[in-house]
Amino acid sequence: MRSLSMPDSHGAVSHPVAVALLCAMLAGGAAAQPKAGAPLTSAQRAVLDRFVGTWDVTATTKVPRLAPVTSTFTWGWVLERRYLRGESSTKSDGSQEMQVLGHDAGGYPLWVFSSSGLAFQLPRGEWNEATRTMEWKNAPTDQLLYTTRCTFETATTLRCSAQVKNLAGKVAIDTESVALRRRP
Repeated sequence: MRSLSMPDSHGAVSHPVAVALLCAMLAGGAAAQPKAGAPLTSAQRAVLDRFVGTWDVTATTKVPRLAPVTSTFTWGWVLERRYLRGESSTKSDGSQEMQVLGHDAGGYPLWVFSSSGLAFQLPRGEWNEATRTMEWKNAPTDQLLYTTRCTFETATTLRCSAQVKNLAGKVAIDTESVALRRRP
């Protein structure tokens, strides 16, 4: 069976209905887009602003034990200052990473994309102003047990830890990182 989007042996799309549907979706795309959420408040923007800049990062994985990984990570505002996008340089292990951080009704979700093909979302990020800490933690109904914390020790030092456990509570991944903000 051929895919609706795959051309036949002559290079033509085999189903004109699929082409018409695609054209209608593209033409009506602006009208079909959901309404934008409320703009970020100044407090929410201030939290995200803490991440903006270029950071020199050293990450150490204790479980499983791996060599420390170093990279440079740069965060900047995108999409009308609704989200932050962060990108790593090529890390010392040869990988690269991109992250997107924003705010919604559930908190500060974080999406992570790796050059290895791994992609995941950490929903429900919570900010604690008193400790200057962002924490992502699984819901009781999640199939994965995780906790990730990032604390701004100073305006130029960010310390993060991440731990993933299996459902029996055994630690599968345990990492720590320190990021030092570069001066502009």
